[in-house]
Amino acid sequence: MESFERLQRRVPLVSDKTLLALVNGIQISRGLVSYRKSQGFFGKLLDNLTGSDFKRQMLLEGNLVAGQEALHNWILELTDSVNISKVALYTTQNSLLEARNAIRNHRQELLNNQQQLIAFGEKFNQLATEVHGRVNELESRIKKLEIKSAARDDFERIFSSWSAKQTYTKLPWVFQVVFLVREVFSSSVAIYEIESGDTEYFRDLLGNKIIAESKDLPDHFFDLHQLYDQGWQQLQSTDLELTMGLLETRFLPRERLVEMPYYFTLGTTLELASLPEQVRPEKPAECAIEICRSQINRLDYTTDVRDFVRQNVQEIANDSITILSRSPKL
Repeated sequence: MESFERLQRRVPLVSDKTLLALVNGIQISRGLVSYRKSQGFFGKLLDNLTGSDFKRQMLLEGNLVAGQEALHNWILELTDSVNISKVALYTTQNSLLEARNAIRNHRQELLNNQQQLIAFGEKFNQLATEVHGRVNELESRIKKLEIKSAARDDFERIFSSWSAKQTYTKLPWVFQVVFLVREVFSSSVAIYEIESGDTEYFRDLLGNKIIAESKDLPDHFFDLHQLYDQGWQQLQSTDLELTMGLLETRFLPRERLVEMPYYFTLGTTLELASLPEQVRPEKPAECAIEICRSQINRLDYTTDVRDFVRQNVQEIANDSITILSRSPKL
């Protein structure tokens, strides 16, 4: 290939043309910078996210560096030969000044955009945290409503079956109350109490409903042993063994029994009443109460319907909640 000096001597316009070609390279860089200026904030943000902005920036900086290095070398050579026209030198000078200003502006824009992105990222993280907190709060409220709805459904189903005399038929009232309370607090009602911490709503509701249904019982205080003795005496022989199996007092650990003196006394009364007649105490319930007072927990000798129902509700509900709370989650 013919050397540049020889070609320059042979065709003088080559000097101007070469210099202008380098200027065109600078013009390309100016175009990239102009594109950058014309973008809005979100356009620049999108370029940053997709990588387009990085590629464009690399192209711009590479083109500028390469162009300026070549231009520097060519200018030294061309100016020495004094064969460059004033028009070419003037054009080159303007392009260099514009390129320098463009680079400065470009760097400042990058710095500003970086700061804006940092601020936007902080606001976005703050907003995401707030939204996440509100979503969790809504999910928690929905979960509580679902649990309470399920508890209400179970409660109404269990109690309506009992009040309609479809469950625990032929059993004396005292056993019906104990088994009804245990059934209620073996359902979603217990889950509701564990999840919500509300240990009053369903307990008060159940106690009031049982008392309202117990119209045939006296409204004054009476001896507890009379209620228990009357209860086991009304049991049919086939139901006695069944009821003992359901109460299963003898199989419960002591730490549970000390929290359920009424439950323990009722179960012990049945165990004593089921003994052969020659060894059976004359008053099994009185013996059971004394055993409870001496070995388990203090128990009053007298009670009324309201106190008896509420005591049994509290004992059985607390025991069910304790058992369910300790059970491992699958």
